[in-house]
Amino acid sequence: MKFRRTQQFRDDFDRLLESNQKDVEEAFPHVALALQGNDEYHRKYHIKRMEGHPNIWEGHVKINLCFTFHLETDEDGTVTVFFRRVGTHQIYKKP
Repeated sequence: MKFRRTQQFRDDFDRLLESNQKDVEEAFPHVALALQGNDEYHRKYHIKRMEGHPNIWEGHVKINLCFTFHLETDEDGTVTVFFRRVGTHQIYKKP
């Protein structure tokens, strides 16, 4: 499994408060484990499909600090996770 960040994710991240940036940096190694099958972290970060967006998933680092992502599979079967957005619930308007 590969992990990539979109330019929008990077821009969103740069706009976060430093404390929230630190929370995201600390959480994402665990998010990666959740996406690779760790049920404990999957529940902790509330990872689920977004309603109204069948190919986009969401998760929460904290109660009002969330992220979105989508998955793509290469011809060789490698799954790549594209982190799309990070921030408050406002990101749900354009996930």
